[in-house]
Amino acid sequence: MIHINKKRTIYPAAPSEAQQIKLSCLDLTMLFAHYSQKGLLYQTPADDFSYYVDHLAEKLPEVLVKFYPLAGRLTTSPLDGGIYILCNDSGVEFIEATAKDLSIADLTTAEVTPAVEELFALNGAVNFEGHRLPLLVIQVTQLKDGVAVCCTLNHAIADGASFWHFFNSWSHLCRTNGNKIPGNPVYDRSLLEPPGSAIRLGLDPDGHIQRFKAPPLRVKLFHFSAHTISRLKERANEDSSFTISSFQALCSHVWRAVTRARRLCPDELTTFRFSVNCRHRLLPPLPRSYFGNGIQGIRVTATSGELNSLPLSFPAGLLNGLIEGHMDGVIREKIDKWHKEPVVYKLDEFEKNCLLMGSSPRFEMYENDFGWGRPAAVRGGTANRFDGKMSAHPVREGGGSVELEICLPPSVMSALESDADFICPSSLI
Repeated sequence: MIHINKKRTIYPAAPSEAQQIKLSCLDLTMLFAHYSQKGLLYQTPADDFSYYVDHLAEKLPEVLVKFYPLAGRLTTSPLDGGIYILCNDSGVEFIEATAKDLSIADLTTAEVTPAVEELFALNGAVNFEGHRLPLLVIQVTQLKDGVAVCCTLNHAIADGASFWHFFNSWSHLCRTNGNKIPGNPVYDRSLLEPPGSAIRLGLDPDGHIQRFKAPPLRVKLFHFSAHTISRLKERANEDSSFTISSFQALCSHVWRAVTRARRLCPDELTTFRFSVNCRHRLLPPLPRSYFGNGIQGIRVTATSGELNSLPLSFPAGLLNGLIEGHMDGVIREKIDKWHKEPVVYKLDEFEKNCLLMGSSPRFEMYENDFGWGRPAAVRGGTANRFDGKMSAHPVREGGGSVELEICLPPSVMSALESDADFICPSSLI
């Protein structure tokens, strides 16, 4: 359905400022996960495609001057066994593609179709393969009534905040025709953990890559209006001794609903996982523009019976306590523990009956105007999808509404769709 017209390598407009950057423990935990995949759809006149492509490609070398690690490769040091970003200006891959039979409407249905997958490069690539693969691949696809600009970025070198920092900076340069980037990226890993010998994980760059294969899943988008979320927040705070946030209330609502849809026995455990941005939680805090993985995974567990029988304030209180308590001391403790017992996350090792919330409605996704208007929609690729994976996005209109992409087995998704308590306070896209 999508035809690849051209592939080329784009290099920074100036040599990299550093030779190599050591990956931190928060980076290294992501080595066996997939590359991150997020893309934006723009409603533009189709006959101007060559203009859009040239404009994007022209500004990319300039933005890579500041985001120079993206043009490098991973390397394992023969001296200390540590894994580094080798800032050797090998370049990023830039792909031009055509899908003239696909419209934006085809790609923005509530049920995510396989066509969305084809908008992204490196499907199934594992971050550790950054030893030989580009760390960033951009695919620009001509649609029937617009353009898709989709990025596949190595998650071992950047989390969601860093991903959108790059995207925002690139669109800013294109829109303004300038050369200044708001918030220059900061790469100093010593701000996160004490300098010292690199962790020797003993991974062979030329060895076998163990790939995760997800079971059959349905992927669907659910829209929660600001009014709905406000009502959920009020309900969660009714008999709570904590101050529950809007997002905590929404997560709790979804956790309960998916647990019901899974039809678990009352004593079966279910886990809610999400990543906490540690930048502002550390003392001293990391710069907001710290480029890397500044997140730690946290989790909370309850029984199905507790979630089904107790009010919304119960799971919301669990989430709130976990998030509010995750400050400098806890973060440093987890970093110290990791250095003693290194762990690399694997997608097939999460708990049974797990939910994992990814991305964030706070990311400035719809602010990416390359000079032809704001995006019509945000879409994710197949990367890191498994039973219970969710991604949160803002909505184009703003105002506090949230779009959730939820991945579940077909039978569980059908049960979720027919759950009146889940659907009634919200609306399906």
